[in-house]
Amino acid sequence: MSLKYRFEFFLFQSLLFLFGIFPKRLVVALGRGFGSFCYFLGIRRSVVETNLEIAFGDSLSEPERKQLTKRVYKNVASVFFEVLLMKHISPEQLGKYIHIEGLEALQEAIAEGKGVTVAGSHFGHWELLTAGIAQATESFGSSFQGYAGKQKNSLFDDSLNGIRQKFGMKTITKSKAATRQMLKVLRKKEVLGILGDLNVPHDSLFVEFFGKKAAYGTGLPTFTVLKKNPLFFAWVVRKGPLQHQGHIIRLNYELTGDQEKDVAHVASLVSQQLEKVIRENPDHYFWFNRRWKTRPADEPKENIYG
Repeated sequence: MSLKYRFEFFLFQSLLFLFGIFPKRLVVALGRGFGSFCYFLGIRRSVVETNLEIAFGDSLSEPERKQLTKRVYKNVASVFFEVLLMKHISPEQLGKYIHIEGLEALQEAIAEGKGVTVAGSHFGHWELLTAGIAQATESFGSSFQGYAGKQKNSLFDDSLNGIRQKFGMKTITKSKAATRQMLKVLRKKEVLGILGDLNVPHDSLFVEFFGKKAAYGTGLPTFTVLKKNPLFFAWVVRKGPLQHQGHIIRLNYELTGDQEKDVAHVASLVSQQLEKVIRENPDHYFWFNRRWKTRPADEPKENIYG
């Protein structure tokens, strides 16, 4: 373990300790201030600005996009600080911070006995949302397992997974065995969650996202097509400091028997739903990812992000 990673973890642990002392609303305010500071420093600002120009260049003026960019920084930083606050929230207190609509439909889908796939995204306070879904799934007599990328700093990764597991979520970490583990979840007729909205390096599957093709991970749509299980989409909207409204809806899909077309169809359904909720609350999305970096092979090669 490098000295750099140990120092990063020390800072992380220090924040966790301080957030346990500070009034919770003060932590949210500090998060917004930290977001403004990061905007001032210009951290990944060119990526955010490029993404917002692609998504809203036809509907928002440059000054409007600039104001939206500032709100994006404030919201994402607030979410990050609230994730740290989850260390100091007990499972019994979770309902004070999030209410999720649509859980009855999830319960009915679990009862079908086919396993359930839940498509999420880096939108709003996604960690709080998955915690709420995991807790509800457990009350329905099942379990929720989520696929999560592995952080470079293993100390930080273990700590974050510990927060997730406290609320009943089991984590499948990115690895060579991850695909087999995710299929096992569905075979056991449990609930599998995947946040599949970030750019991927392969160019085998693309979806329309704000009028421009974006590479999409094949895992979630492929699992759904192969298992023919219920598919849900979940998202969460901030209603105020430490107050969030979650939503989970079932996405109905039809299969043709052509696996390639069916996988593309399922991926498109999820992408369309994500675009819809982003348009309603554009500052909630994690625009820091180079979402359109990977381009189709038949397009002229271009470096969108400079």
